[in-house]
Amino acid sequence: MNILIENAGIVFTQNDKREVLRDTSIYISGGIIKEIGKSSLLKEKYTPDLVLDASKMAVLPGLVNLHTHSVQVLLRGRFDEPLMNWLRLVDLEYEKLDDVDVRAAARLTFIEGLLCGTTTFLDMEGNVEPIVSAAREVGIRLYEAIALVDTAETGVSGFTRVADPEEEVKKASKVAREKMATGQLNFLLGPVGFPSSSPELLRIASEEARKNGLKLHAHLSESMVNEELSRKMFGVSETGMLEKIGFLGPDVIVAHGVNLDPIDIQVLAKHGVNVAHCPTSNAKLGNGIAPALKMINQGLNVGLGTDGAASNDSLDLFSEMKTFILMQRAREGFDRRVNAQLALDMATRNGGLALDSSGKLGVISPGAYADLVLVDLTLPSMLPSENVLDNLVFSGGCRAVRHVIVNGELLVYDGRLRNEELYIRALEEFNEVAKRVSYK
Repeated sequence: MNILIENAGIVFTQNDKREVLRDTSIYISGGIIKEIGKSSLLKEKYTPDLVLDASKMAVLPGLVNLHTHSVQVLLRGRFDEPLMNWLRLVDLEYEKLDDVDVRAAARLTFIEGLLCGTTTFLDMEGNVEPIVSAAREVGIRLYEAIALVDTAETGVSGFTRVADPEEEVKKASKVAREKMATGQLNFLLGPVGFPSSSPELLRIASEEARKNGLKLHAHLSESMVNEELSRKMFGVSETGMLEKIGFLGPDVIVAHGVNLDPIDIQVLAKHGVNVAHCPTSNAKLGNGIAPALKMINQGLNVGLGTDGAASNDSLDLFSEMKTFILMQRAREGFDRRVNAQLALDMATRNGGLALDSSGKLGVISPGAYADLVLVDLTLPSMLPSENVLDNLVFSGGCRAVRHVIVNGELLVYDGRLRNEELYIRALEEFNEVAKRVSYK
């Protein structure tokens, strides 16, 4: 589809200069942003299939959710527990789910996020086929980290191996290689993280990923329990252990980092590791507030993630931007660097760079992916309009999202999914699955 976004009131390009444009039009063709300029010039040059009047709207890059678990929407509101209890209960529920359950959950996750302006998801799950099917149906951009686990807790005796690490990695790598390079769908290897993923599995996964040009995604330092266990078993922090086995690098995205100390942060920065900051999930589970500002000040590329809906429970990245600012100011004191612009960076270009080093994701510029969000500037929560960006982050949020474009396709129009049949069917099938799952 060829789309002309006409006379946008304000455009947050999120390019290297963070240019903000006014009364600007954007022409989209072939899934990319073709040209940015005056409407009259673009209309002379191109013939759009669709024209969107954006004169009372702000345009920003599609939001990038840098860490979630799409299946967990089935467990939203089920377990209000600290992390270790929560993990045990969630793992038991996962064992009950079949492909139909997983597909219905993933589809609802992607629709919910899309309606709030999220166009790209970095998801981590084990059963990926039904998730891929859901992503294609909804039309979002998906980076799926194939979850890898080889150990389980055994009470007093410690841990036992539940899978062969080499076989697990080879199996996941085969899936990724067979399905990669398909435009909107990308795969990563996703060793879940210590202790569910042993150091051996983490090492093998990193070697296999680099051999095949895949990125890596893992949890890191989410709980102090894991940090203490690592120091007891290996004499170093989780980060120190990952460095020793050669896991760390610019191709790695770690989630959380709640309990990183200054040395850990320096180690991650030295290796160019990317971090997905999940403030709401970390707070709800009682894990603490990650030192996100300290990471940023050390040069780490930090994006934002919602985590799964079983621990957030929302999939709203606008809310996550606001929460990031409030929590960092509560932790570090008032700091003008922790502001709406930094939060938007994290939710767009930073997440984009973590996933795609080409710079085409999370920005508005010629040649970039045509993933865009149009926000209504006339809502009460967006007024007065002296500082649109602050309003967007602190008061406008998800409710202000009007249109969403992914890969050049208009998926959300006037706040509703354009494919109404898909929306109705997704809700009906999810509700059927949710009732069944609750009694399994």
